[in-house]
Amino acid sequence: MAGLKTGGRTPWSYRSGTSFLHRLPGGIKLLFLLALSMSLLFGLPAAGCAAAFLYVCAACAGIKPWELFSGSKPLLVMLAAVTAARALKINPLSVGVEDLKSGLVFSAGILVSFSSSSLFFAVTTMTELRRSLETVELFFHGPAARRNPGKRGRLSLALALMLGFLPRFFELWENAAVSVKARACTGKIKTITAILPLVTERMIEAAAETAEALEARGLTL
Repeated sequence: MAGLKTGGRTPWSYRSGTSFLHRLPGGIKLLFLLALSMSLLFGLPAAGCAAAFLYVCAACAGIKPWELFSGSKPLLVMLAAVTAARALKINPLSVGVEDLKSGLVFSAGILVSFSSSSLFFAVTTMTELRRSLETVELFFHGPAARRNPGKRGRLSLALALMLGFLPRFFELWENAAVSVKARACTGKIKTITAILPLVTERMIEAAAETAEALEARGLTL
Protein backbone atom coordinates (compact mmCIF):
# COMPACT_ATOMS: atom_id res chain seq x y z
CA MET A 1 0.00 0.00 0.00
CA ALA A 2 3.07 2.20 -0.04
CA GLY A 3 3.28 4.85 -2.70
CA LEU A 4 -0.37 5.81 -2.74
CA LYS A 5 0.29 9.07 -4.53
CA THR A 6 -0.33 8.97 -8.27
CA GLY A 7 0.59 11.76 -10.65
CA GLY A 8 1.60 14.00 -7.74
CA ARG A 9 -1.89 13.87 -6.15
CA THR A 10 -2.95 12.25 -2.91
CA PRO A 11 -5.87 9.83 -3.46
CA TRP A 12 -9.33 11.11 -2.55
CA SER A 13 -8.01 14.65 -2.14
CA TYR A 14 -10.04 17.71 -3.14
CA ARG A 15 -9.25 19.32 -6.50
CA SER A 16 -10.43 22.87 -6.96
CA GLY A 17 -12.41 23.63 -10.10
CA THR A 18 -15.39 25.40 -11.58
CA SER A 19 -17.19 22.48 -13.23
CA PHE A 20 -20.90 21.82 -12.67
CA LEU A 21 -19.95 19.00 -10.30
CA HIS A 22 -17.93 21.39 -8.15
CA ARG A 23 -20.89 23.79 -8.06
CA LEU A 24 -23.50 21.19 -7.12
CA PRO A 25 -24.58 21.23 -3.44
CA GLY A 26 -22.71 18.66 -1.38
CA GLY A 27 -25.93 16.92 -0.35
CA ILE A 28 -26.91 16.25 -3.95
CA LYS A 29 -23.47 14.84 -4.72
CA LEU A 30 -23.74 12.59 -1.67
CA LEU A 31 -27.13 11.32 -2.93
CA PHE A 32 -25.57 10.55 -6.32
CA LEU A 33 -22.81 8.62 -4.55
CA LEU A 34 -25.36 6.58 -2.60
CA ALA A 35 -27.43 5.98 -5.76
CA LEU A 36 -24.37 4.71 -7.65
CA SER A 37 -23.48 2.39 -4.79
CA MET A 38 -27.05 1.05 -4.58
CA SER A 39 -27.18 0.46 -8.35
CA LEU A 40 -24.37 -2.07 -8.00
CA LEU A 41 -26.80 -4.42 -6.26
CA PHE A 42 -28.55 -4.98 -9.59
CA GLY A 43 -25.68 -6.81 -11.28
CA LEU A 44 -23.23 -6.22 -14.09
CA PRO A 45 -25.43 -4.15 -16.47
CA ALA A 46 -26.21 -1.67 -13.70
CA ALA A 47 -22.54 -1.55 -12.70
CA GLY A 48 -21.58 -0.86 -16.33
CA CYS A 49 -24.10 1.98 -16.63
CA ALA A 50 -22.94 3.42 -13.29
CA ALA A 51 -19.30 3.25 -14.41
CA ALA A 52 -20.09 4.97 -17.73
CA PHE A 53 -22.02 7.74 -15.95
CA LEU A 54 -19.23 8.10 -13.40
CA TYR A 55 -16.46 8.49 -15.96
CA VAL A 56 -18.46 11.01 -18.01
CA CYS A 57 -18.86 13.06 -14.83
CA ALA A 58 -15.14 12.73 -14.12
CA ALA A 59 -14.29 13.99 -17.60
CA CYS A 60 -16.63 16.96 -17.13
CA ALA A 61 -14.85 17.75 -13.85
CA GLY A 62 -11.47 17.70 -15.57
CA ILE A 63 -10.38 14.44 -13.92
CA LYS A 64 -8.92 11.61 -15.98
CA PRO A 65 -10.82 8.35 -15.43
CA TRP A 66 -7.74 6.36 -14.38
CA GLU A 67 -6.98 8.95 -11.70
CA LEU A 68 -10.10 7.79 -9.87
CA PHE A 69 -8.28 4.52 -9.12
CA SER A 70 -5.36 6.26 -7.46
CA GLY A 71 -4.52 4.40 -4.26
CA SER A 72 -6.52 1.30 -5.20
CA LYS A 73 -3.58 -1.08 -5.73
CA PRO A 74 -4.01 -2.86 -2.35
CA LEU A 75 -7.73 -3.19 -3.05
CA LEU A 76 -7.00 -4.69 -6.48
CA VAL A 77 -4.63 -7.23 -4.95
CA MET A 78 -7.18 -8.19 -2.30
CA LEU A 79 -10.01 -8.53 -4.85
CA ALA A 80 -7.81 -10.63 -7.13
CA ALA A 81 -6.93 -12.93 -4.23
CA VAL A 82 -10.58 -13.29 -3.14
CA THR A 83 -11.76 -13.94 -6.72
CA ALA A 84 -9.03 -16.53 -7.30
CA ALA A 85 -9.80 -18.29 -4.02
CA ARG A 86 -13.49 -18.50 -4.89
CA ALA A 87 -12.84 -19.72 -8.43
CA LEU A 88 -10.24 -22.34 -7.52
CA LYS A 89 -12.07 -23.62 -4.44
CA ILE A 90 -8.70 -24.57 -2.94
CA ASN A 91 -8.16 -26.86 -5.91
CA PRO A 92 -5.81 -25.28 -8.49
CA LEU A 93 -6.79 -27.90 -11.07
CA SER A 94 -10.49 -27.01 -11.03
CA VAL A 95 -11.78 -23.55 -11.87
CA GLY A 96 -15.40 -22.77 -11.07
CA VAL A 97 -16.57 -20.65 -14.01
CA GLU A 98 -19.67 -19.37 -12.24
CA ASP A 99 -17.69 -18.54 -9.12
CA LEU A 100 -15.12 -16.75 -11.25
CA LYS A 101 -17.83 -14.70 -12.99
CA SER A 102 -19.52 -13.76 -9.71
CA GLY A 103 -16.13 -12.81 -8.26
CA LEU A 104 -15.36 -10.56 -11.22
CA VAL A 105 -18.80 -8.90 -11.00
CA PHE A 106 -18.31 -8.32 -7.28
CA SER A 107 -14.83 -6.88 -7.90
CA ALA A 108 -16.18 -4.57 -10.62
CA GLY A 109 -18.83 -3.28 -8.23
CA ILE A 110 -16.28 -2.59 -5.50
CA LEU A 111 -14.02 -0.73 -7.94
CA VAL A 112 -16.91 1.39 -9.23
CA SER A 113 -17.82 2.21 -5.64
CA PHE A 114 -14.19 3.13 -4.89
CA SER A 115 -13.87 5.37 -7.94
CA SER A 116 -17.22 7.07 -7.28
CA SER A 117 -16.04 7.91 -3.75
CA SER A 118 -12.80 9.19 -5.23
CA LEU A 119 -14.74 11.50 -7.55
CA PHE A 120 -17.00 12.65 -4.71
CA PHE A 121 -14.10 13.76 -2.51
CA ALA A 122 -12.30 15.29 -5.50
CA VAL A 123 -15.15 17.78 -6.09
CA THR A 124 -16.55 18.26 -2.58
CA THR A 125 -15.08 20.04 0.44
CA MET A 126 -16.01 18.93 3.94
CA THR A 127 -17.28 22.42 4.77
CA GLU A 128 -19.60 22.30 1.76
CA LEU A 129 -20.81 18.83 2.70
CA ARG A 130 -21.48 19.77 6.31
CA ARG A 131 -23.52 22.83 5.30
CA SER A 132 -25.67 20.71 2.99
CA LEU A 133 -26.19 18.06 5.66
CA GLU A 134 -27.01 20.71 8.24
CA THR A 135 -29.63 22.21 5.93
CA VAL A 136 -31.30 18.81 5.57
CA GLU A 137 -31.10 18.18 9.31
CA LEU A 138 -32.67 21.53 10.17
CA PHE A 139 -35.41 20.93 7.61
CA PHE A 140 -36.44 17.66 9.26
CA HIS A 141 -36.07 18.99 12.80
CA GLY A 142 -38.09 22.10 11.99
CA PRO A 143 -38.95 24.57 14.75
CA ALA A 144 -37.53 22.26 17.46
CA ALA A 145 -33.97 22.82 16.21
CA ARG A 146 -34.47 26.58 16.02
CA ARG A 147 -35.73 26.65 19.63
CA ASN A 148 -32.71 24.64 20.84
CA PRO A 149 -29.51 26.02 19.24
CA GLY A 150 -27.35 23.74 21.38
CA LYS A 151 -28.64 20.67 19.54
CA ARG A 152 -28.49 22.24 16.08
CA GLY A 153 -26.37 20.51 13.47
CA ARG A 154 -25.08 17.73 15.73
CA LEU A 155 -25.92 14.89 13.33
CA SER A 156 -24.62 16.74 10.26
CA LEU A 157 -21.37 17.53 12.08
CA ALA A 158 -20.92 13.89 13.09
CA LEU A 159 -21.53 12.66 9.52
CA ALA A 160 -19.19 15.26 8.03
CA LEU A 161 -16.43 14.32 10.48
CA MET A 162 -16.92 10.62 9.75
CA LEU A 163 -16.70 11.15 6.00
CA GLY A 164 -13.78 13.53 6.40
CA PHE A 165 -11.66 10.81 7.99
CA LEU A 166 -11.73 8.77 4.77
CA PRO A 167 -9.58 11.15 2.66
CA ARG A 168 -7.63 11.94 5.84
CA PHE A 169 -6.45 8.31 5.90
CA PHE A 170 -4.83 8.63 2.48
CA GLU A 171 -3.18 11.89 3.48
CA LEU A 172 -1.70 10.36 6.64
CA TRP A 173 -0.57 7.26 4.74
CA GLU A 174 1.19 9.39 2.15
CA ASN A 175 2.96 11.43 4.84
CA ALA A 176 4.04 8.25 6.64
CA ALA A 177 5.26 6.70 3.36
CA VAL A 178 7.45 9.74 2.66
CA SER A 179 8.85 9.58 6.20
CA VAL A 180 9.62 5.87 5.97
CA LYS A 181 11.19 6.26 2.53
CA ALA A 182 13.43 9.04 3.85
CA ARG A 183 14.75 6.55 6.40
CA ALA A 184 15.79 4.14 3.61
CA CYS A 185 13.15 1.54 4.43
CA THR A 186 13.04 -0.85 1.46
CA GLY A 187 10.78 -3.76 0.52
CA LYS A 188 7.01 -3.61 0.17
CA ILE A 189 6.19 -5.86 3.13
CA LYS A 190 8.70 -4.11 5.37
CA THR A 191 7.39 -0.70 4.31
CA ILE A 192 3.78 -1.64 4.97
CA THR A 193 4.57 -3.06 8.41
CA ALA A 194 6.40 0.17 9.22
CA ILE A 195 3.68 2.50 7.92
CA LEU A 196 0.55 0.76 9.24
CA PRO A 197 1.23 1.34 12.97
CA LEU A 198 2.17 4.97 12.27
CA VAL A 199 -1.05 5.65 10.37
CA THR A 200 -3.19 3.84 12.95
CA GLU A 201 -1.63 5.83 15.78
CA ARG A 202 -2.02 9.12 13.90
CA MET A 203 -5.68 8.41 13.06
CA ILE A 204 -6.39 7.78 16.74
CA GLU A 205 -4.55 10.98 17.67
CA ALA A 206 -6.46 12.95 15.02
CA ALA A 207 -9.79 11.63 16.37
CA ALA A 208 -8.79 12.60 19.91
CA GLU A 209 -7.68 16.06 18.78
CA THR A 210 -10.99 16.57 16.97
CA ALA A 211 -12.94 15.53 20.08
CA GLU A 212 -10.92 17.92 22.25
CA ALA A 213 -11.47 20.78 19.79
CA LEU A 214 -15.22 20.15 19.79
CA GLU A 215 -15.34 20.01 23.59
CA ALA A 216 -13.41 23.28 23.79
CA ARG A 217 -16.20 24.85 21.71
CA GLY A 218 -18.89 23.39 23.93
CA LEU A 219 -19.90 20.68 21.47
CA THR A 220 -20.42 17.00 22.24
CA LEU A 221 -21.56 14.35 19.78
